[in-house]
Amino acid sequence: MLERERHKLILKLVNERAIMAIGDLVEILDASEATIRRDIALLDRNGELRRVRGGVEALKPRFHAHLVGVPFAISRGVQTTEKLAIAQAALPLLKDCSSVIINAGTTMFEFARAMRNHDLDVLTNSLSIAGELLSQSRCRITLPGGTVFPEHNIILSPFENDAISNFAADVLFTSCYGIGPGGITETDPHIAHASEKLMRRAQKVVVLADSSKLALRSSMVIAPLERIDTLVTDDGASDADLAVLRRAGISILIADRAATASMVAAQ
Repeated sequence: MLERERHKLILKLVNERAIMAIGDLVEILDASEATIRRDIALLDRNGELRRVRGGVEALKPRFHAHLVGVPFAISRGVQTTEKLAIAQAALPLLKDCSSVIINAGTTMFEFARAMRNHDLDVLTNSLSIAGELLSQSRCRITLPGGTVFPEHNIILSPFENDAISNFAADVLFTSCYGIGPGGITETDPHIAHASEKLMRRAQKVVVLADSSKLALRSSMVIAPLERIDTLVTDDGASDADLAVLRRAGISILIADRAATASMVAAQ
């Protein structure tokens, strides 16, 4: 990541959260502590934020609520080839569907971008996905009510009686924080609750997750492996990880990263 881009993201994160620890910035931006400290020192000298003990403080904080996890803008730049490949590989699963749910996330956003020629009833809790489908497809979009979390471009509600409870889908397409022997997991309780609600409204569940997520674990389990019908991942997944999922009865589609990279380069 270029220094200029990193500074822009630091300012965005700090302004939205009011105050952040250096450790959190190191984790989110995937940079060294020394690099983040240099960035903070420069931004402090330029009068763009205030350096405090152990972290940094916004000069004019926006005080938005925030969720656990990597913000949407940063996550979009991670595993990009894998996400594009997975999105293309998942498209055939839309055949014979009339209504689908698309959960929020950057992998799911790439899936929505690939749905240009589709005409479906879609429920999504993602502002980015809704905007993409409205501008590039013939899909009819339903959004649930709730609070907007700008960092993740997601709408979440703690209540059961929202638009989700009145929507019936053939398939839920969702990503996750991690997937393994214990099931599919998340790290934020609000996102976990929303995913559980969406899962109850679909006949089938399709998980789109790049191979790195097969090694990630969290204690917050959304659903056991038996609830998943299909996993779409990339060819970086290990045979051992896939064997565990196959034993649970999950159908697995493997996306070819090299073929996708070639296709993108040719465009």
